[in-house]
Amino acid sequence: MIGPLRIPGRGARGLRTNKRGLFRRLRGDRRGVAAVEFALVLPFMVLLFFGMLEMNAALTVDRKVSQAAQSLADLVSQTDRLSSNDINDLLKVTKAVLDPYPQSDLKLVVASVEIEDVNKPRVQWSRAVNEAQWATGSAPPIEFPEALAKQPGSFVIVTQATYKYTPSFSAVLKDVFNTDSIELADTYFMRPRISTSVSCCS
Repeated sequence: MIGPLRIPGRGARGLRTNKRGLFRRLRGDRRGVAAVEFALVLPFMVLLFFGMLEMNAALTVDRKVSQAAQSLADLVSQTDRLSSNDINDLLKVTKAVLDPYPQSDLKLVVASVEIEDVNKPRVQWSRAVNEAQWATGSAPPIEFPEALAKQPGSFVIVTQATYKYTPSFSAVLKDVFNTDSIELADTYFMRPRISTSVSCCS
């Protein structure tokens, strides 16, 4: 009588051996690891890339705001008298420093400040664009350097430039910092160059 037919390697031991071999092959297969890692890192790389672009743009605008304030102070300090048309032309020219960025959000203030007494600066005259000019006879609404307020009877030309910069991803900025824009500002102080004061505006 012929006994039951046995197939070598098909028993429980053979199945366990095949499973262990399969697990070893899967564990050693690294063909998809790079793709998975790239998919995990990609969002952070994109965020970093656009973040660097926005930071570069903000730094560029910040430099232009400083250049606007410095240029305006430099131009005003090089004369002893300005008419209303002169000061308006200087303000318009100064706004052009901001190109190619929008000029509508740029605020400019220029003023001649007299040191009436030690640590007592008072506004002699002021003109502004997109901003209220400083009241004549009042103290400047800024922190005035003590080193420039020690000599009574002297004058200082003060310029202030402020710009509201709105990043491309303002919605993200608003979610994080509760604002959709960044205020960039700079102030320059300069002594008149060819006279003790600069008069304005006839």
